[in-house]
Amino acid sequence: MSEQEYTQTVQQCREALYRFAVRYTADGDGAWDTVQDAFVALWTHRSEVEADKAKGWMIRVMYRQLVDQHRREQRFRNIAPELVGEEWYSQHDNFELHDAMQKALNQLPEQHRAILLMKDLEGYQYQEIAQLTGLDVPQVTGILYRARINLKKAYLKLNNIKQHAL
Repeated sequence: MSEQEYTQTVQQCREALYRFAVRYTADGDGAWDTVQDAFVALWTHRSEVEADKAKGWMIRVMYRQLVDQHRREQRFRNIAPELVGEEWYSQHDNFELHDAMQKALNQLPEQHRAILLMKDLEGYQYQEIAQLTGLDVPQVTGILYRARINLKKAYLKLNNIKQHAL
């Protein structure tokens, strides 16, 4: 990949990568840092990555970074929850619906959340998601199905809404 292709790729993918990261982290600054790290990784490996596959490659890099970050945070929460104030965990959002959905998303396992965001918000195809996550298409389909069900249950539970049998 040449410098011109790199610059063009960064300009074309910047917003989509940021949307993916911010939906996964619920933190605009942290999401932008993750996107910047993906750009640095792409620059470092530009000779190995084809220009037309760069977006998928950066999504994979970001996904792995976000999973690692989530695991580090989980370890920290489990080790010393009394050292961190409640405001560290709270989300700052002006819109109640977005806040409720974000809280419900945060209750999903990291793999479910990432696949759900890739499919429903970013519009990736099942095969693309399978390539990015290293899973098979049937596994992606099953995880996506369970993620949607669990998201619905979490949302209803958070908002004290009883689910009626149809």
